[in-house]
Amino acid sequence: MSFSCIIVDDEPNALHLMQDYIGRTLLLDLKGTFSDAVEALEFLRKKKAVDVIFTDVNMPMLSGMDMADILPRSQRFIFTTAYSEHALSSFSYYVIDYLLKPISFKRFSQSVAKIEQSFLHSTKDTSAVDQEFIFVKSGKQFIKIIFSEIFFIMGAKEYVSIQTRKGKILVYIRMKGIGDLLPNYFMRVHHSYIVNTKYLERVQSGIVVVAGINIPVSDSYKNSVIVFVDKTGL
Repeated sequence: MSFSCIIVDDEPNALHLMQDYIGRTLLLDLKGTFSDAVEALEFLRKKKAVDVIFTDVNMPMLSGMDMADILPRSQRFIFTTAYSEHALSSFSYYVIDYLLKPISFKRFSQSVAKIEQSFLHSTKDTSAVDQEFIFVKSGKQFIKIIFSEIFFIMGAKEYVSIQTRKGKILVYIRMKGIGDLLPNYFMRVHHSYIVNTKYLERVQSGIVVVAGINIPVSDSYKNSVIVFVDKTGL
């Protein structure tokens, strides 16, 4: 059994080191090496997804976390970087491990073991699709949020504001990232808004009303709202 992977790093020495480490590991099947995330995304689009992406965090044009925002939430990553302050931010993604440069072979081997455990766990854990909550990092703490208690989510640049029954929670994650984690009863109605349809009270020209709050509907998502109303209406 082996797991397919690619390496994305703009530092040639770091890329060659990871390539050497992977070459010494029977559990990994290296499909490609890339000096930037744009090149890697194009490879994944033309070819196929890989099991794991080893990627540097700080890169020109697109960072490793930017790439994680673009790819499906199920994509597994191992982030590599020389800067330890990114470690907590990486919890927003499906990160198997976080490797701080310079990376020893011993530390790399520990990550490989985590890859295998990650896939074994996912095949056994059939309850994941029925998960009713997530933990999100807000400030210096992780807060449990129950999906059914979310009214709506508003995007604000690099952050989202999650409006719940208990109040507002600010989280460092982009709209696409949080959207991929939500159950199917959530609906995107605007570039900056995702709503919980369980609290949808009224739909009218240009807005939806959720828990008494008027939320704009953009032209890009108007059809999604119409389809939802048609499916659930009389």
